[in-house]
Amino acid sequence: MKIAFVHQNFPGQFLRLAQTFVAEGHEVVALGMTKGCELKGVKYFPYNPVPGPEDPQHEARYSPVIPRLRRAYGVAHKAWELAKQGFEPDVVVVNTGWGENLFLKDVWPKAKHVAYFEYYYHAKGQDLDFDPEFPVTNEEVIWRLRLKNSMQLGALDAADVAVAPTRYQRDTFPTYLHDRVAIIHDGIDTKRLVPAPTLGIQIGQNGPKLTRQKPVVTYVTRNIEPMRGAHIVFKSLPYLLDIHPDLQVVVIGGKGNSYSGQAPGGKSWYDHFVSKIDRPVDWSRVHLVGNLPYDQFVKVLQVSSAHIYMTYPFVLSWSSIESMALECRIVASDTAPVREIITDGVNGRLFPFFDHKALAERVRETLEEKEKSAAMAREARRIAVERYDYETVCLPQWREFLGIK
Repeated sequence: MKIAFVHQNFPGQFLRLAQTFVAEGHEVVALGMTKGCELKGVKYFPYNPVPGPEDPQHEARYSPVIPRLRRAYGVAHKAWELAKQGFEPDVVVVNTGWGENLFLKDVWPKAKHVAYFEYYYHAKGQDLDFDPEFPVTNEEVIWRLRLKNSMQLGALDAADVAVAPTRYQRDTFPTYLHDRVAIIHDGIDTKRLVPAPTLGIQIGQNGPKLTRQKPVVTYVTRNIEPMRGAHIVFKSLPYLLDIHPDLQVVVIGGKGNSYSGQAPGGKSWYDHFVSKIDRPVDWSRVHLVGNLPYDQFVKVLQVSSAHIYMTYPFVLSWSSIESMALECRIVASDTAPVREIITDGVNGRLFPFFDHKALAERVRETLEEKEKSAAMAREARRIAVERYDYETVCLPQWREFLGIK
C-alpha cells in the first residue's frame, strides 16, 4: 500500500508506524517542515508554509489560525506536486494540531484520510483554569482556544475517520463527536523497556553513581514548567531530601517552554520555581540533567526508587507509560489523565496535585513500604504490557483501523 504521514515535526507520534510499514514493504511518504529529516525507507518531502498576513502587533491574536492556514496551504501545494508526479496514497494520516490536513482530501480524494487528534480545549475544567497560582486574566486567551478548536472541527470535517491516543484526550472533544473518534494509543516498546534492578549509572563526570541500593527519586518533564507540575516538585525538594540522608533527586527536563508560556518577571520557569522554595535545599543531592538521549533517560528510570509523574488535566506524556513498563515505583498527581493509567494503591500512589508535602509523604511511603511498592510496580508493568505494548496491542489496532494488512 501507499501510506502518507503528515506532521510539521515529522516523525512525531508516527515514528514506529512509519518504520513498521517500511519494513513490511509498503511505500511510505512523509511531509513535514523539518529540514533534513532522514528515516530509513521513508520518502520525506519538506514543505514551506505559504506567506501570510502576520502583523507583529497582532500576532498573538491570530496565532491559532494564521500559522495553521499557512501550513495547510504549504503542505497542500507540496502534495499537489506529488499528485502530479503520480503519487496517490491509499491512506493519509495527519496530526491535526497544526492545521495540515485541511485541504489534503481535495488533493488526494481517493485516499482514506485519518485525523490524529490530541486535545480539544475548554475554558473551564481542564488545563486553562486548573492552577490558581498561574491564573489566566486575559479574556482573549479563551477566545484563542475557540479558534484552535474551530481548526480542529475543520480538520474533522476534512477526514474520513479520527483517532485519539487516550480516553481522556478523546473525551475532551464535544460529546456528540465521541462516537467518531477511536481510541488507539501510539504504543510503547515493552520489550526494550524492562526493569534492570542491578544497574548503576554515573550522573555527570563528577557526580555520584546511582543504584537502587540507595534511594533515588526521579522526575521527568520536557521542560521545567507548570503544566507538568514542576513548581510542585521544586517546592517538595526540601521535604524529599529530609526523607533519607543518602537520597538523591534526578530531574530530567530542559529550561525552555513547551506548554506554559512565559514565566513571571522575565525569568525562566526554573529560576521562578527555585525562588519559591520555602526552605534551604542541598543542591549537591539534586541533579538537573537537562534533556537526555533516550537510552540515558531509560537508564535513569531503571535506577529510580520512586518516580514522580505530574500533569495538569492535559495530554498524557509518553514517559508516564514508559515508567510503568520499567517497573518504576510511581507517585503521581491525582488528575484525570493520570487516573486512566494509575489506580491509587494498585499500580502506583496518587496525591493531590497542589500538595507538595503530600507528594513527599507519598514518596516516603513508597521508599519505606518496599514490598508493597515492588508489587505495585510489577502491576504497573503488567498493565503497560497488556494495554499499551506497540507490537502486540497497539499495532494490530492501528492495522485494523487504517485497513493495512
